[in-house]
Amino acid sequence: MPPRRARNADGAVRGPTSALTSFLAGLGVEAPNTNPYARREAPEDEAPSPVADTPVRPAKRRRRAVSVDSDDLDADGGSDDSDDDDDGDYSAGPRGGATPSGAVTPSVVPSALKDIGEMMECGECGKRFPVTQYTKEHPHKPRTWLCTPCCRTLGIDPYAKPKKPRAKATATPQRQKKDARNKIVHYEVTKGALALSEMCIGIIAQYIEDVQALGEIGRDRMDLVCRVISKTRRLTAETAKLFYSADRTELTMYDVTNLDHTAFVTLGMLCVNLESLNLQYCGQMMTDTLVHWAKQMRKLKHLELFGPFLVRKEGWIEFFKARGKELQSLSVTQSPRIDLETMKVLANECPDLRVLKLDEIGQLNSDFLIPIASLKKLESLAIISPGGTPISDAAVDELLASIGENLTSLDLRNNPELSDETLISIAKHCPNLRHLSLAHIPLSDAAVGRFFRDLKAKGWPGLVHIDLEKGHDLAHEALTALVAHSGSTVRWLSLLGWRNVPADDVAALADSHNLEYLDIGWCRHVTDFTLKDLLDGCPSLKNVRVWGCNNLTDRVPRRRGVKVVGIEMHAI
Repeated sequence: MPPRRARNADGAVRGPTSALTSFLAGLGVEAPNTNPYARREAPEDEAPSPVADTPVRPAKRRRRAVSVDSDDLDADGGSDDSDDDDDGDYSAGPRGGATPSGAVTPSVVPSALKDIGEMMECGECGKRFPVTQYTKEHPHKPRTWLCTPCCRTLGIDPYAKPKKPRAKATATPQRQKKDARNKIVHYEVTKGALALSEMCIGIIAQYIEDVQALGEIGRDRMDLVCRVISKTRRLTAETAKLFYSADRTELTMYDVTNLDHTAFVTLGMLCVNLESLNLQYCGQMMTDTLVHWAKQMRKLKHLELFGPFLVRKEGWIEFFKARGKELQSLSVTQSPRIDLETMKVLANECPDLRVLKLDEIGQLNSDFLIPIASLKKLESLAIISPGGTPISDAAVDELLASIGENLTSLDLRNNPELSDETLISIAKHCPNLRHLSLAHIPLSDAAVGRFFRDLKAKGWPGLVHIDLEKGHDLAHEALTALVAHSGSTVRWLSLLGWRNVPADDVAALADSHNLEYLDIGWCRHVTDFTLKDLLDGCPSLKNVRVWGCNNLTDRVPRRRGVKVVGIEMHAI
């Protein structure tokens, strides 16, 4: 049966009351106003009842227990700890200030967050509230904290999980050293404003499909436009025609991936006077392409192709027979179809060949060197990364004995079966050598030192380009002899991987006044002082690579105009 509703003296109907309210009403005492959202105000002409002014502790809620001070109860007319039922405006706190409802904001003293369960004053409304694991800091008043209703008023999720602060690692010497090693400093050279010509080239490259003719922009600028559009592989059969001309004698195209056999035939038809042709990434070139070129480009003397995978030996043979007499330079990279028969035809039909580069030829082995030995006019020879049986020291010795006298450049990179014996052959047969690359060949420190001492003893000129990359066993003896013979002439030098070379020996390169490029990556003993000596003593130096030199610090010296690449900062 529903509870009976009582009537006031004036006949108004009252709602159901609690036992305490009924008891006080029987004594003639009116219960205090327990509305948590409205201030209890007594009439001015009526004195407050002593019983009514006595603070009454609200009932504890089942979810949490909160104690309320008498001052709070007098100010609020009661306290309700429920955070889920607060939907109204918030009244002023005991000390005044501006509230969300337009009242005065309380003046709360900033303090650190107390432990969970303790009471604090809200930095927005001034009310006291219990600290929980979700308590949020005031967004505009540092080190003051918000109650749940004020979080909602300010648009903050009161129950969002707090972000856990990242625990700081113990500042041990080992940890500091590890953090320092992982920190890399990149030095960048800030470029100034672009030249007008560069801006124009960028616009041309951006709208290359809409360009009808490049006109008279100069050969070097046209080459730059071709380089820019090749980076994004926008060189197609249509755009490539912009670079074709009957009066062109040289043409370099840096990425012709999108050109097919028909486009290559068109190139030969529109550039009949070409003397030098360089095509990179020409994977769609066919056997018939070379057959057409043999008939079309009758003045061709220099040919460089990167990636002609599909050209069979029949195309090479016919091309050599037709154009071999005029051919002076041939560079082929990544062609698995060239075989020993092709090399024999090359040697017979190209007697004036001066430059030959065979890089990653699938069937190349020591037998290929026999017909090459008949090319007496060769000045530059590169046999790199052969795909067949590894080349032997004996085959190289026979080759150099035949053609070594005229060689000024020799590149034997990535021939792992070669050894110190090849150095002896070079020192015996190549008196005019200026460029030497023996990267990725297992040479000994003593043999390299003896090689350069022999060159000096014979009075042979110093080398200009030296690549001894990944010479893991090369150190003091090799570098000392190198500097003594070629230190004053070398311009390009790679000592990458010389892990045991002393820092003082590297610093001896400071007397190399012509040195422009130096790679001392993974030379473990190089320090800041070593690099300072090089920068001070090499006025022509423009590029230094120091990857893996872990003794360099953040105080490494710098010099304007010199690009230092690969600095890893190991000290803070």
